[in-house]
Amino acid sequence: MEIKKKISIANDFSDAPGARYREDGEFSGQAFLEDILLGAFEEAVTNDYKILIDLDGVWGYPSSFISGSFGKLSLSKGADLVLKHIEFKSDDSATRLNEIIQEIKNPRTHDKK
Repeated sequence: MEIKKKISIANDFSDAPGARYREDGEFSGQAFLEDILLGAFEEAVTNDYKILIDLDGVWGYPSSFISGSFGKLSLSKGADLVLKHIEFKSDDSATRLNEIIQEIKNPRTHDKK
């Protein structure tokens, strides 16, 4: 499947991703999911292409950001569909890449406060 869209988290969102929910502060996983990822993902599914998400250039990824964005997407859309339409790139950290893929495959559920 062809990659037709690229999202660089550092350039298109923030080089310092934050916590899980919007009320926890700026650049939350929820904000990334709702403002950038979900619309791009739904468009990719509708038009049958992949999105390349570049994970490089950030200070780090809190686990709450990962579960609040990629985990939530997986819970609502299913891991197989998410991994079919999203490809990740990380030259900085194979560990980071693996953590995100594992979160998609086995998303943790978190009740909102």
